[in-house]
Amino acid sequence: MRRGRGVGTALVDAAVRQARTLGCNRVRLTTTNDNLDAVRFYQRRGFKLSALRPDAVREARKLKPEIPAVGDYGIPITDELDLERWVAPRQ
Repeated sequence: MRRGRGVGTALVDAAVRQARTLGCNRVRLTTTNDNLDAVRFYQRRGFKLSALRPDAVREARKLKPEIPAVGDYGIPITDELDLERWVAPRQ
């Protein structure tokens, strides 16, 4: 598959629709600090940064030692970023 064909957007839209159907208030996701393309992708689809967990990847590597030390754009992978999108009206 190639980028830019709308597959990711379609998957996000389907997840948001399903969350609404299930009565969820928001959709949350986690990525790492090096994944700038993902942060851009999700922000353009209505997600907002909601949390930063410094050095969280150290703990994640205990479960998944294959997580590389350096990621996209030569950025050291150290932190986790949470993003969320409200899918129901806030009360």
